[in-house]
Amino acid sequence: MTQIKQKIQSAVHNLAPELIEISRYLHANPETSFQEHKAVARLTAYLDKQGFAVNTGIANLPTAFQAVYGKQPSPAIAFLAEYDALPALGHACGHNLIAASSIGAAVALQQACPDLPGRILIIGTPAEEGGGGKILLARAGIFAGLDAAMMVHPDSRTELVKRTLAMTSIKVTFHGKAAHAAATPYQGVNALDAVILSFNAIGALRQQITPDARIHGIITDGGQAPNIIPERAVVVFYVRALDLAYFEELLGRVKNCLSAAALATGCTADIEVDELVYAPFKPNYSLSNIYKQNLQAFNIPITEGSETEGIASTDVGNVSRVLPTIHPSLVICEAGIPVHSPEFAQAAVSDWGQQRMLIAAQVMAMTAVDLLYNPETLIQVKSEFDNRSRTG
Repeated sequence: MTQIKQKIQSAVHNLAPELIEISRYLHANPETSFQEHKAVARLTAYLDKQGFAVNTGIANLPTAFQAVYGKQPSPAIAFLAEYDALPALGHACGHNLIAASSIGAAVALQQACPDLPGRILIIGTPAEEGGGGKILLARAGIFAGLDAAMMVHPDSRTELVKRTLAMTSIKVTFHGKAAHAAATPYQGVNALDAVILSFNAIGALRQQITPDARIHGIITDGGQAPNIIPERAVVVFYVRALDLAYFEELLGRVKNCLSAAALATGCTADIEVDELVYAPFKPNYSLSNIYKQNLQAFNIPITEGSETEGIASTDVGNVSRVLPTIHPSLVICEAGIPVHSPEFAQAAVSDWGQQRMLIAAQVMAMTAVDLLYNPETLIQVKSEFDNRSRTG
């Protein structure tokens, strides 16, 4: 396996110009959730050229794809590629690096081991930033029958395991009655008042929720003009929590706040809860330790800390509940630069970012080697997953 890993490192070195070009192409052509047509065309064309069997539009999602290499059905190891960008900010989450590193890992592994004892897959997963692409792929059975999945997320620090929060969105449309705000305000029913009361009620609720839970929102429609009592107002909230059962309880309490705001103002409320719930991430420490051992070859310091500090939500959590999955982070910038910022978008196209992308590709491919060529290692990974599934 040592020789194979050395071949992987050489392969990534040779692939570097192409992988960097792919990363920078995605960065220069940011596309938001479910609109990633240029990204998919670029990635799948490259994989097809490399000899992967490419299937686009999987799970009835036009910007999802699967590329497979290997004649043996198992073990089957998946590299997850994200490539959607953020509105206005572009690739401020570094998904261009995620896509390029996952592609690089798969192609390097293919070149180092043309006669694989199993299969490797690249699964192109759209709409992580909003839309839950991996949730839809999981529902369609895309991850069924696979043995493990992995991806590496760029960040301002390197961490092995990070929990994530369950999350969904609630959109509320309050309906009132328009009237002249100066002449006859008593004839109106103010939908914006209902929105404001919603924020006040949820603000009070925040005092009684667990430290890991989060409720935050924006007003997307607050009326048309100051001299018109708003007859319609719209607000969108995100609700998050670390524990799924508590998340469901909290969701109910938020809905009560919204209904109470409607009742207090005389409005009616259309409450729409997104059915796609981003699930909490289920760690697999056995797989994380294999990744760590391979990462240590590159002398990158690992930040030790709480698994629940500074956490958000991702649909990789849903994948982690179907099969053993890792989602480590790798530093690409100075500490203190937050993800989802213009500064991080610049880091995602920097030379430092590209070099770390190449390292991520190598480490993932080397980790896959340990799973493909050592049955006992894969058994341990899957055993931990099964045990965690039984214990919750």
